[in-house]
Amino acid sequence: MRADLLRDFLPAIRTVDRLVDVARLGLDREAERPFLTDLVDRVVHRLDTPFVMIDVLLNDAQVFLAGHGPVPDFLQESGGTPLEWAFCQPLVTERAPRSVADLTADPLFHDNPLVTVGGVRAYAAAPLVSQSGHVLGGLCGLDTRPRPFSRDDLLFLQATAEEVVERLEERADRP
Repeated sequence: MRADLLRDFLPAIRTVDRLVDVARLGLDREAERPFLTDLVDRVVHRLDTPFVMIDVLLNDAQVFLAGHGPVPDFLQESGGTPLEWAFCQPLVTERAPRSVADLTADPLFHDNPLVTVGGVRAYAAAPLVSQSGHVLGGLCGLDTRPRPFSRDDLLFLQATAEEVVERLEERADRP
């Protein structure tokens, strides 16, 4: 992985205000979040990808809030990945949906262990933007074969990501 390129995202990921927002929503704590399952299923069916994840970027890790797919045991046990493996890092600064049709040719992630060992080849995601305006993480579809994602796919992901955040915010406001 191009660590020198990825370092550009760290200042935005590690801002105190963003991390406080993650904590305000309780996303820094391990918890079951069954209220997100139907949204994950919707993305699985629409994108026809073997993996869908809702993730949050912490100071040094990516954690999974909900997902679908045969996640390797070591990732399931840890509940996430090291931050440098997170395909969603660019979402924090770009603040817009993005896709990569072939991760083996992507300068940021071509040598990422999820690509070289895990076999992930294509990625599409939309940022999870809190009511406070911080990008918390992403809603992403991952495939094991190279493939393009359409503009409509990205618009769908963005609309669904907004629903994810609405549900997270609703629960944060409960006593």
